[in-house]
Amino acid sequence: MARKSSRRELGSGSIVKRSDGRWQGQYCNGRDPKTGKLRRHTIYGKTQKEVAERLRAITASIDRGTFQEPSKLTLTDYSKEYVAHYVSTLSPYTQQSYKIALDKHILPALGSIKLSKLSHRDVQAFISSLGQGGKELSPKTIRNIHGVLHGLLDAAVRDEILIKNISNHCTLPRVIQKQIKPITTSELSTFLKAIEKEPFRNIFFVDIFSGLRQAEILGLRWEDIDWQNNCIYIRCQLQQRQVKGDFSYYLAPPKEGKERRVILAESAINALKQQQNLQHRMEQIAEPVWDNEWGLVFTNDFGKPLNRRTIYKHLKRVLRSCGMGDRTFHSLRHSFATISLENGDDIKTVQTNLGHYAASFTLKTYAHVSDMMQQNSANRMEALIQSLPES
Repeated sequence: MARKSSRRELGSGSIVKRSDGRWQGQYCNGRDPKTGKLRRHTIYGKTQKEVAERLRAITASIDRGTFQEPSKLTLTDYSKEYVAHYVSTLSPYTQQSYKIALDKHILPALGSIKLSKLSHRDVQAFISSLGQGGKELSPKTIRNIHGVLHGLLDAAVRDEILIKNISNHCTLPRVIQKQIKPITTSELSTFLKAIEKEPFRNIFFVDIFSGLRQAEILGLRWEDIDWQNNCIYIRCQLQQRQVKGDFSYYLAPPKEGKERRVILAESAINALKQQQNLQHRMEQIAEPVWDNEWGLVFTNDFGKPLNRRTIYKHLKRVLRSCGMGDRTFHSLRHSFATISLENGDDIKTVQTNLGHYAASFTLKTYAHVSDMMQQNSANRMEALIQSLPES
């Protein structure tokens, strides 16, 4: 039995081993307003080390004046702090997705549980329930929800409310990668003919030959074009706030957080020159209300940013008209990658153009290998066989 001091100060703690084999720690935090006596609290653990770590974290936070008694803090209580301090630093789209995951799924199921009482079994049962009982959410959605909860509990560990993140080792559903549906080289002429009379033809043309994400091409500025070297620099993307009463636009860094350069085909550069002439005419007509504050390449008739839903609606109409209705705007990005690979580009070049963080990710995404690539491989192999001398 550990010796106990005759005097107990705020934040001090003691550890003893119980008769049932568990370890017990005690600490003091504040005084009872009625009696003036110190408030003693008890924590338990399987090992002395576990209890000691928890006591050190608790007493350190008491010394700093930042401690909040875990037994009184529910997941819902802490989620408000988490959203205010951590989620608020993310992009508006990400903030919105986090709040949906919390409000619709996590808090209704786990919100009333005290953080100190939340167990791995609670979290695992919650994760498992998301794919059952009529909910049947997709594996990717379930993983995203788990990611939000994991981030919240990680923050609680950093704030020294929890000792460890009990969601670390949850069994999650396997995500089966959906088969991408690009526009292949053989379908390219049909698509290009279909967009010829479209008001947003230049967006679609440049995108399928550059592989930009929709937010990247809508955020492309004239200053990002190097006319002399036929290339563009991806330095920002156009985003829209998702706050009630505020749906204004803003420019954010690229998805991977760093700029990249894409060298364009001459025809894509010509499409940008056509867009420059078109915008000049729009500006002359719209004066004096023309307002293109960021110098965007693609704007509406008054110089304002284009709404991504408007662009997508026009593209879907075009795709349906030529029998490709199952494609999306992101399919243009996939199309660029597939066409590049079909026509001999190596995986590293494609990765660089797309801005993927690693060539392995690009290889995994396009591992389907198109029929044309397989046929070309077979043709090269046959040519090699025919070139060998007869034995």
